[in-house]
Amino acid sequence: MDAEGQESTRSVAIPDDAIFVRQSNWAYLLATVPWLLLLALSLAFDFFSFSILPTVFAIYFIGSRYLSFRKTAYILTDKYVIIQQGSPMSQKRIDVSFADLNDVLVQPGTFGRFLGYTTVSLQLKDGQKVLLRYVPRTSPLLDHQPLVDLWKRTE
Repeated sequence: MDAEGQESTRSVAIPDDAIFVRQSNWAYLLATVPWLLLLALSLAFDFFSFSILPTVFAIYFIGSRYLSFRKTAYILTDKYVIIQQGSPMSQKRIDVSFADLNDVLVQPGTFGRFLGYTTVSLQLKDGQKVLLRYVPRTSPLLDHQPLVDLWKRTE
């Protein structure tokens, strides 16, 4: 492996002045509503025989979504956006350089306008997209100067 290939797989150090942006609470809450409704219906209509099975499923899916939500963060530095995507058992990290970005698109989505979150789509120069989901509209990510400069360049 050449030096260039080794450098691209190395993680970027996170400086002390980095800005951490967490997902909106709706990232967790929207996924739990169907499971809470299923749990309430199963407890109301069939308390003694099958209510344990929906309870176990609800606890599993609500718990796993909560752990994923807590482990997900978007970290902003002067030159990079570091995306930490969580899952119940692991965490994935993606380092995206501002120099590799071609376009930035902010899309609030169907519920985002009313609930105060948006999705930020980062278009890379090689055509790939990276989605930052459930970003609060009041977060510093939307005002981060390298991203603002990129939006002005693509408008």
